[in-house]
This record gives sequence, structure tokens and C-alpha cells, in this order.
Amino acid sequence: MGSAAMGTSEPLLILILGALIVAIDGQVLFRGSIGYLAEVYQPAHARQVAKLATVLFHLVMLGCVALVASINLEPDADIQPVLARVGILLLLTALGHGVTMAVLSRLREQQLSTLLAETQLAVQHRAVPRHPVRPGPGPTGQTNGHRDTPAPTGDAPSDDPGF
Repeated sequence: MGSAAMGTSEPLLILILGALIVAIDGQVLFRGSIGYLAEVYQPAHARQVAKLATVLFHLVMLGCVALVASINLEPDADIQPVLARVGILLLLTALGHGVTMAVLSRLREQQLSTLLAETQLAVQHRAVPRHPVRPGPGPTGQTNGHRDTPAPTGDAPSDDPGF
């Protein structure tokens, strides 16, 4: 194979290898994130959020693949341009994977905070009675106009004027 043949097929090889790397890592992200998000989202929502995040990952990473494939690297004495580009793609994929995991983690934490706040509100709402409890009659069965003081029985003098 001549230098010209390798020069034209090199970007195509990088595109194919890069797309394969991105597709494999994207599937790992998608499948793993469904279970990770299902702890705080309903299953259908967990799948939707995972799909949105991995579509973004695929688009960004395929753009990186196209850019790396278009870079013209001069051959080094020790390393071939294809290996250098694959190395760059692997590093960029690792970076993209980490960023996507951070985004998924952030989404999970936000949903967890929302669920916690909703639960606390529901508990507080249930703890507060809807209708105020009115005190019943005092121990003698009579009331004297005050809610918490029983009416005098007549045996002892009362300082209460009764209003």
C-alpha cells in the first residue's frame, strides 16, 4: 500500500473505529443509566432520561470523531497517525463518558431532592389536622366559657367572674 492509499483511507478507518467505540460506550451508558435512574424515577421516565442523555453523548462524541478524523497528523518515528488518533478518540470518549455520568448523577440527585421535598410536604400535610379539634366539656361535664378550665362546682368559692 502506498502513501497515497493510506492517506485517503486513514480518515475512513478513524471514522469507523471512532463510531464503533462511541456506539459501544453509548450502549454501556444507556443500559447502566436506566437502572441508576430507576431508583428515583418511574421506569418509563428513567428510560426517557437515559435515552436523552445518551443521544447527547452520541452526538457530541460523533462530532469529536469527525474532527479527529479530519486532523492531519504527521507520522512520527515511533507512532503511526492512526494509533495517535485512536488514542485521542479513546481519551475524548472517556471524557465524554465522565461528563455524561456527571449529568446523570446531577439529574438523579435533583429528582431525589424533589421526591424528598414532596414526601416531607405530604407528611406535614397529614400531620396538621384539617379541622381544629374543639375541647369538650371539663371534668364535671359543664363549661364555663373557657375551653381549658372546668366550671366551678359550687362547693368551693370561685374567683372566676364567669365571663
